[in-house]
Amino acid sequence: MGSDPFDFEGVWLKCALHTHSTESDGDLAPSALVAAYADAGFDVLAITDHWRLTRWRSTSTLVELPAAELSCDIERPGMTCDVLVYGLSSVPDDPGGDERNWMVTEEEHWEQRTFPDLTTAGRFAEEEGAVAYLAHPYWTGMDAEPLLDAEFVAGLEVFNASGELECGRGDSSMVWDAALGAGRPLYGIATDDTHVAHLDVGRAWTSVKAEERSPDAVVDALRAGRFYASSGPVLDAVHRDGSAVEVHCSPCRALVLQMERERGCSVVAGDRGRRDGRVLETDDDGLITRAVLESTWEDPRYVRLKAVDAAGWAAWTNTL
Repeated sequence: MGSDPFDFEGVWLKCALHTHSTESDGDLAPSALVAAYADAGFDVLAITDHWRLTRWRSTSTLVELPAAELSCDIERPGMTCDVLVYGLSSVPDDPGGDERNWMVTEEEHWEQRTFPDLTTAGRFAEEEGAVAYLAHPYWTGMDAEPLLDAEFVAGLEVFNASGELECGRGDSSMVWDAALGAGRPLYGIATDDTHVAHLDVGRAWTSVKAEERSPDAVVDALRAGRFYASSGPVLDAVHRDGSAVEVHCSPCRALVLQMERERGCSVVAGDRGRRDGRVLETDDDGLITRAVLESTWEDPRYVRLKAVDAAGWAAWTNTL
């Protein structure tokens, strides 16, 4: 599924794909948000205000990715979900959803309108030449079912740092695995979902391999799954050869191949760590920097890598 970012000729771009400014419910004005992400060493910034297309001008170091956080109805009374759309040129006035789920909070400049379903939201993105990702399903209380038949939705937030720090509901990997296990291909991004600048900036990111430093190239990479997601570890190389996966990474205590249901395997640092494979290199603290994972499972429905550092923060590849 998708194209391999580690074998693709291009440039790695550190992307902030979910942020909010004072144009909706964020703490920082757009110019201050831009400065904060430039200072944090990011290459690409998407300001995803709620039902606002907040535009700014790319700088010499930071690329503007036009985007917004939109919403849609799901088949549960009173429930909605949010969709991040990248590469937008406009936001619709009437997306056609249930107006009982529309709301405005004037004091926070916060607004929600809804598409009638995920497919309609995804189709809008497709017609715009944009790409759509489901936002924070665990935080919203969603399971994988609405995604299974949804068209034009490329993936989901596997990790939302704001949701994790606020209430421990930032990791949506279980929803991702349920969809992959059911045969629905999806990519996984990681984001800050910045609202409170001194708490949220730089907690998670998506490392995209793009043809060039441009918004169109980033959208193409997000559409093709040419990236990995992280809240800490850096993945220098990941290569699969049949049942074996070789990984080069920043120091990690565990490397895990995720598969459907009870399948999967791992290499864990330390003398009590599981070793479904071989540790090839470690740092001075014994943390893994290079290893080969060797699976005994035949013909898994999908394989993706999760790398975990000493502090418990993770990185996730798309399916290998």
